Amino acid sequence: MAGGALQINEGDSAAKAVRIPSLPGRQPGAPQVDTECDAYKTGYNAAMAELRGEMAEQKARHETFVNSIGDMIAEMETRYRQEALSLIERLFGAVAPTLAVKSSLADIMHIVEERAQRDHSELSLRTHPSLIAHLSEAEKKVLKETPLVTLKSDESCAPATVDAQWKKGGLYHDPDSFIEDVLKALHEETGGAEGDES
Repeated sequence: MAGGALQINEGDSAAKAVRIPSLPGRQPGAPQVDTECDAYKTGYNAAMAELRGEMAEQKARHETFVNSIGDMIAEMETRYRQEALSLIERLFGAVAPTLAVKSSLADIMHIVEERAQRDHSELSLRTHPSLIAHLSEAEKKVLKETPLVTLKSDESCAPATVDAQWKKGGLYHDPDSFIEDVLKALHEETGGAEGDES
């Protein structure tokens, strides 16, 4: 070997043939497929058409599934919203009257303090007998010991109504009407499904 040149001895059996490996799975000498012939093109086109059809069917099934999930979620939201509102309606209907009575009793004592005791104005209070019955002994004592106050029991009043009149003004507090309006609105929102069995 002179001048660094690589020399191949043709007699060397290792250098007789340089072979490029075949593609995986392909047998040496396997027949070649003529991709330009009509039969190949027809088969290829038929296979592609079948694949496209299957993909379209799969897409349609997927869209149907997605739509059904969306409809199911919307139905659940509607049902749970109605059930939640129905529960709120029942809870509000249960606690509102008691809260209204407490609020009205507090209003009565506040009006007595502000108008009769501070302003020394004659004060007329009209309310339902059941509300008067809820007054504590201490509150009844204050009303009796304040000479400018007249407390009238009127069965035509709603249970928590307070109708107060004094020299320069008055107050008509009707929480019962407000309660009825809220319950009616809630009932309408739930579609009136609850309690319509009669």
